[in-house]
Amino acid sequence: MDKKEGYSAFALKYRPANFNEVVGQRHVVSALENAILKKRVHHAYLFSGPRGVGKTSLARIFAKALNCENGPTVTPCGKCINCTSIAKGNSLDVIEIDGASNRGIDEIRALREAVKLSSSGARYKIYIIDEVHMLTQEAFNALLKTLEEPPSHVKFIFATTHPQKVLPTILSRCQKFQFKLLTFEEIVSKLERIIKEENLNIDKDILHSIARSADGSIRDAESLLDQIVPIVLEKGDVKDIISFLGIVDETTLNEMLTFIAERDIEKSLDFIHRITQEGKDLGTFLNSFIEHLRSVLLSKVSKKAFKELREVSPYTKEFIVKKAEAFTTFDILKLIDLFIEAKSLSRKLNSVRIPLELAVVKFITNFTGVYPDSSKSGTDKQIFSPSSGVSNKIVNKEKSKDIKNTNISSESCFQREKKQPYPEKNRKGMSLGMTLNDELDFDIDGITWEEEKKVLPKDIISEKEEISLTIEDISRKWPSVVAEISKKRVSLASYLKEASLHSFEGRILTLSFSPRHSFYKEAVESLKNTKFIENCLADAFGCRLGIRCILLKDKDNPKDTKKTELIKETEDENFINELLDTFGGNIHTDGE
Repeated sequence: MDKKEGYSAFALKYRPANFNEVVGQRHVVSALENAILKKRVHHAYLFSGPRGVGKTSLARIFAKALNCENGPTVTPCGKCINCTSIAKGNSLDVIEIDGASNRGIDEIRALREAVKLSSSGARYKIYIIDEVHMLTQEAFNALLKTLEEPPSHVKFIFATTHPQKVLPTILSRCQKFQFKLLTFEEIVSKLERIIKEENLNIDKDILHSIARSADGSIRDAESLLDQIVPIVLEKGDVKDIISFLGIVDETTLNEMLTFIAERDIEKSLDFIHRITQEGKDLGTFLNSFIEHLRSVLLSKVSKKAFKELREVSPYTKEFIVKKAEAFTTFDILKLIDLFIEAKSLSRKLNSVRIPLELAVVKFITNFTGVYPDSSKSGTDKQIFSPSSGVSNKIVNKEKSKDIKNTNISSESCFQREKKQPYPEKNRKGMSLGMTLNDELDFDIDGITWEEEKKVLPKDIISEKEEISLTIEDISRKWPSVVAEISKKRVSLASYLKEASLHSFEGRILTLSFSPRHSFYKEAVESLKNTKFIENCLADAFGCRLGIRCILLKDKDNPKDTKKTELIKETEDENFINELLDTFGGNIHTDGE
């Protein structure tokens, strides 16, 4: 390429001048070359695709190929008057129009009148309209007739980043070509050619960082490279270059991955603080780290896909393979979910740092998403151990001596260890308005009411007054309660429809599930769902009720067998008691 005097941006200086220099769009280049060779050049073309991938550059090359004095040819000379004037952008017969600033109907009417005039000396009069989707609907309609039956000496080339915004009537009159994002290798190769031409000494790791940050756009990559050249010439400091560009290099990503692999909260949070102080964009870091975690995931689940990764340097690949040993596949999936959640939350908070730190702490502490209900208890506290990733309980020994005078928190109720005196015949979860720890073993049939009261929420067991509510009363209103729940939580209502009313005693309503519906039981007895059901019951019956869930032991029993038998026995018993109260009688057995 001819060197120009003075400074010229890399994106302009190294803009492709012929078809052979176009990077990454071979499918479009081949189609245009064949159209020229076969003399089947259409009157209208639409080039669509992301920004900075060569749409307008290829449009100019195509214009040169059509108007070159030696053409139409797939190898324009670049030296004739037509080629040089097109390259400089001052050709009278190749008119470039910005659709964003010339979008009105008046501009298109002027274009329609100019189309009727013959070219000033070139073979074709070519209109290149960039960002054509910005034209108004009236302007599009005004263009339709000309586009459908243009003069033989006129060609249209439209370029857009949003082809879906172009009217279908326009699209139907064009040959459409979709440009793709450039690959990592294609961008790095182009950058290497530029630094070789400029006699620059830039480390390949920096070129990799630039290529990743460009996200498939060769123009963005060339602009970033252009931006760091003054610093390279002065210092050559990699760290300063990365901070200056606001992009994240592999070394930084690997450092963060190391701290998380070691489950070191202090170093992880200090790292986030440090990159913030260095002026790096946390949003960019978050996106880059999610991509980095994807590479870690591929190293675990698909060796072939990981091997074919081109955007990761060989050194970092080796590093990832070693660090991946510290994670399970589930760990990596959880990490990616947490960081994606942090990205979403950052938009609501207008801050990236807090969600990012929360994501790190949640993973390292193995946070399950359930907080202990300590509002009614000042005796139990829960802390998270960064080293082990599990929760440790600290209990006030003095107050725990007298259990009668101590409010029971959700943790002390349900996060018991196996040494607690509960039967371990079967592993059944139990929820009385709280979340059941996975390690807790209950045998529902082996716990008496006195034992149950020890693990009930205090706001339920403290109710002194008697209530006349029976399971029949609850059964009659239960469908309406479920219907009310479905208005706000449809999935929860669907779970409850698979449950049976098992028993009602001491303000506690027991719901039973068949063994094949154990998932529904676990969903219902989660803290938020149980609390929601209890509130709905309170609204329906005017008093506080608790909820617990059990699994039926007999798989062969129909869903409603126990409920039907229980209601029938209760109805019979109530009927007999009413007779005895009315007539003042007693029940005598034979022989008395």
